[in-house]
Amino acid sequence: MNYKTHFLSILFLVSFHLNAQHKNNFEAGLYNIGFGGVVGGVGAIINKKPNEKTVKVFLKGLYQGALGGYLIFESKRLVGKFGKSGNYAFIWPSKIINSAGTSIMENAASNISFWERWHINLGFNRFELNTKNKFKISYRIMPFAFVSTIYGFMKGKIDINKSLKMGTFVFFTNKISSENPEGIAFANSILLLNRKNRTLSKKHILSHELLHTYQYESFSGFNTFLNKPIQNFKAKNEWFKKYHKIFYTDFNYITGGVNYLIYKNYESNFFEKEARFYTE
Repeated sequence: MNYKTHFLSILFLVSFHLNAQHKNNFEAGLYNIGFGGVVGGVGAIINKKPNEKTVKVFLKGLYQGALGGYLIFESKRLVGKFGKSGNYAFIWPSKIINSAGTSIMENAASNISFWERWHINLGFNRFELNTKNKFKISYRIMPFAFVSTIYGFMKGKIDINKSLKMGTFVFFTNKISSENPEGIAFANSILLLNRKNRTLSKKHILSHELLHTYQYESFSGFNTFLNKPIQNFKAKNEWFKKYHKIFYTDFNYITGGVNYLIYKNYESNFFEKEARFYTE
């Protein structure tokens, strides 16, 4: 598959979410299932082996990715329940389901079976479980999430209790320069304004920003589009081979960020509207 096909695939996926609307759970579920299916199907073609048939590979990636997308949808619904009730018991189940969904979508786009590789991201830490031949657990650092965590420490003070409850780093600060003055998410970290008088409740803001971290993670399916060039580069460059063993480059921070910036204002931004749909 040449670079023009890569570009057209990404352009199609961007157009897919630009035209998506969430008016009810059916449409929200359809978007996530469709997004997962398209990412899985396109990625599977990109990672197709020479002796495999394109249509068969695409359909396999499509339905596996759709399954992953459905789980991501259900994880977002659980975050919404936390936003409405304030019950932290919804958070970790939602995170586990979200991790399973993104794992299945990544596997679909990598053109491997849905059960071969699982992962969960805790802040900038990525824990992977390989189950193909024998169980093997590995750990890698996500560099963009790592830099974002450092930014959180620079801008605010970490809340250990809430970070453990949320499964991601939560920081509090006295000032946020943003269109949303009460909270902001960057990669897998959340920064909240530290004040008593709020326009929205703390549980609502936390759930809204947690949704943004799930959006960041859902774009990890795009990372698999680079599997072949990464493997080729590893074979030729010993330094990169060592880097790849320690770091998992979260290119999804870039692809998700670029898609976020496509929108001209906060109110029309799809990612903001999706977060509001689940949490309000």
